[in-house]
Amino acid sequence: MGRVFFNTRKNVHALTAAYTVLDSDSGKIFTLDSAGGAYSITLPTAPLEGFHCKFIVKEDTPTGAITIAAGSAILDGVQKDAGGDAANSTAGTAVSNLVVGTSSTQGDVIDLVSDGTTYYFECLSGINNAITTS
Repeated sequence: MGRVFFNTRKNVHALTAAYTVLDSDSGKIFTLDSAGGAYSITLPTAPLEGFHCKFIVKEDTPTGAITIAAGSAILDGVQKDAGGDAANSTAGTAVSNLVVGTSSTQGDVIDLVSDGTTYYFECLSGINNAITTS
């Protein structure tokens, strides 16, 4: 009997310029590269319950900042970074943007999920304050 393979590959989408995330992008992993300059990623303003995606910094020390924008203060979450603190966590006060700064490093990650009203995020960064909120 032959070997059986299961398709467990992840759907990876490389971003190098502005992009509007679609509801159908749920489950995707986006890689971030700003070699062409700063850009914004726009999230759906009315998030679907169960929506989930992940952003991974591909470019070591990005050329320009990358803003992940929700359109209103519906992002709530926690960040841990190389400084060992959660200084850019929202602490219960939702924000509108996550900003992947130019000091980010390859492999920094933002995991995002929605309950249908709010986007909840977890950020992990190898550089202190490389990912901020606004």
